[in-house]
Order: sequence, then structure tokens, then C-alpha cells
Amino acid sequence: MSEWPIFVLTLPGDDDRRQPLLDALDGAGLSYQLFMGVDGRSGLPGEFEALVDRRAALVRLGRSMCDGELACALSHRQIYQHVVTSNLPGAVILEDDGILQQGFADFIRSGDFRHVPMVLIDHAFGRAVRFRRIALRQGELRRAAVQATTTTAYSISNETARRLLDATSPVEHPADWPCSLHALGAWLLVPRLVRHEPPAANRFSHLERERAALVECAGNSCKSATIRDWKARLRRRLSVRVDRGKGQR
Repeated sequence: MSEWPIFVLTLPGDDDRRQPLLDALDGAGLSYQLFMGVDGRSGLPGEFEALVDRRAALVRLGRSMCDGELACALSHRQIYQHVVTSNLPGAVILEDDGILQQGFADFIRSGDFRHVPMVLIDHAFGRAVRFRRIALRQGELRRAAVQATTTTAYSISNETARRLLDATSPVEHPADWPCSLHALGAWLLVPRLVRHEPPAANRFSHLERERAALVECAGNSCKSATIRDWKARLRRRLSVRVDRGKGQR
């Protein structure tokens, strides 16, 4: 059994949403802990306003962040803080709508994820650095070249948790991801061993309608490109698509 705990990020009252994942974890013989996140379904609770910077988010994203997005980012931030303050060596984080794939339990028991700072066990729009790969007993790890999306399932070391905690103090960006995955030393798991339903198919989604309305109303954000931006663009040009066919996430 891994010394890194598995945290299932969920919300109070979401029993039906999380039960399929818990059944799958139980069936695989994996221990886990429920981690109750920040509930933003009825607006962001006032006590969390000091931990977010709505104005900075508007400047950074070119649109406002909805309360659900802020609550989601704060929930992941709480996990980073817990890993750091509890001095855990690391953790595996699963959002409660994750769908485990065959081989997930073997991957966890192998402990292969403990040898790198961060593994995206699920990811969308993943692109990897050419020729940077680590062979696993099943599949491989590919070095993240640029930003991927989704926070459905990932592992982080204690040091990565510290860096993510710093990057979310205050929260001014959605949970995926507040800083460069390449700079964090993140790796993409191929094939992905946790999936999730597309937002349109997920009847339990708390965020998508609220987020979509804000994105649709947002204007174009014009920002000057920095040297870091140009480096990221170059990495993207030189990177390769991973674990998805053309047109897929």
C-alpha cells in the first residue's frame, strides 16, 4: 500500500456523485480518505473571500471567475495545505466524479508516481516533450511540455504541494493549473488511468453552466507576451500530442 494517501475531493451531500468512485476503490482494495472541499454552489462563503483575488483573476484571465471555480480552486488549495502542514510525503488526489480504468490499482500499488514531482493521472489536451519518457510496468510517463487541463486525478509530492500552495495564495486562477506544469516537473500518464465524463454528459456538474456564461460574456484579453510566454509557445511547437486522437481532448 502506498504511503501517500488517496484523497477523494467531494462536497457534503454529494453521496450519489461519489458513490461509483468509492465502490471502485473499495473493489480494488485501495484505502482512501474523503476530503470535504469548499462548497460554492450557493455562492462563495464569506470566510474565504480573504483567500481569493477576484480583480487579479479578471486581469489574468480576461474574465471573472465564478464562485464555483473559486470554490474548486480553494478546495484543491486546502489539500495542498494539508499535505504541507501534515508533512505528508505526497498524496494522490481524485475528484469524486473520476472513473477508474483498468490498471489504476496496479499503478497505485507500484508507487511509480512517487519518483517524480507530479503525475497527471487524468489530463486533457496533453502535450509532451519529445523523447522525455519513463517506461512503467504498464504504460509510460511523458514529460509535460505545456499546460494540460482537468484536475480529476493527479499525484503531488510534498515539495510540489508547497509550490502549488504558494501559487494559490491568493487564488486567482482556476484549479487547472495556477502555474506552469513544465516548471513543476509534471508528467502525463499514458494511458490515462482515470477518466471523467465530458461536462455536457455529467449530470452532477456544479460548475459548467456558471463558467460557460462567464466565458461567453468575457471580452478578449490583450496581454503583452513575455519571454516566458514565448518559451512556452516554442515548447508547444516542438511537443507531441499524447494519449488522444486528432480532435480529442
